[in-house]
Amino acid sequence: MTDVSDKSGSNAARDAEGRELAVRGEGELAEAGKPESGGGLLGRLGRVSNSAFNVTREIGGSAQRLTQQFVSEAGHLVDVALTTEVAPRVVVHGEVVEELDEREDEPVTTSEELRRTGDRLLAQSAEPAGAQAPHPAFAHILQELCPDEARILRLLHNDGAQPAIDVRTNRPFGVGAETVAAGLSMIPEVAGCRHPERIAAYLGNLHRLGLIWFSKEQVEVRRYELLQVQPQIIDAISTAGRYAKTVRRRIEITPFGRDFYGTCFTPSSGFSGA
Repeated sequence: MTDVSDKSGSNAARDAEGRELAVRGEGELAEAGKPESGGGLLGRLGRVSNSAFNVTREIGGSAQRLTQQFVSEAGHLVDVALTTEVAPRVVVHGEVVEELDEREDEPVTTSEELRRTGDRLLAQSAEPAGAQAPHPAFAHILQELCPDEARILRLLHNDGAQPAIDVRTNRPFGVGAETVAAGLSMIPEVAGCRHPERIAAYLGNLHRLGLIWFSKEQVEVRRYELLQVQPQIIDAISTAGRYAKTVRRRIEITPFGRDFYGTCFTPSSGFSGA
């Protein structure tokens, strides 16, 4: 009996001691899990985590504010672009050739002003000095001429009309006939032009200014005979084919051109190609 009761007492003591150790261990663990007030690894980690969270929150707020500001500025620029007037442009064949700036409108000439100008001209024509004054267009025409054109005008003024030939293809009844070359002459060689290859442009400009004209009348036959053996005429006839047709014409100065030359150039007897 004694042995059994001793064993029971010892077992109870061991159980009580085990429970006391367990309770003490739990208390120590709980104390270890609490953050230290004065510092420690866990405390520092907590503070670093809080700082990082605060920085991230501030960066996120700044980014949001910048985004809102950018969106606001972009909307303002779009509004400005929509309300800005674009200067009108002149487009020819898909290319911009001129941009029209804002300019003041030129004053429109009224009928009364035109009538006053016309009456002034009539009044000047009644004056003796007005009849002797040169034509007001002469000064402008001089600025529109090149030296070779002045030589051509001198030739036509001094030596008279010059022969010219048109070369055409020959078709029955003239149906389908075409002009191969027009206005072929010896004018650039006789006038002494520096650039004879530009004769078509020279004659066109003189005709535009009203100084010469292309007449269907002819000059002496023998002058065409000399012209028809020139290289440019032979080439044009060869291009026109076997049955080429030549049309004889002449180029002469107009009365207006004669008056212009007599007013603006010193008269000379005969013609000198120099």
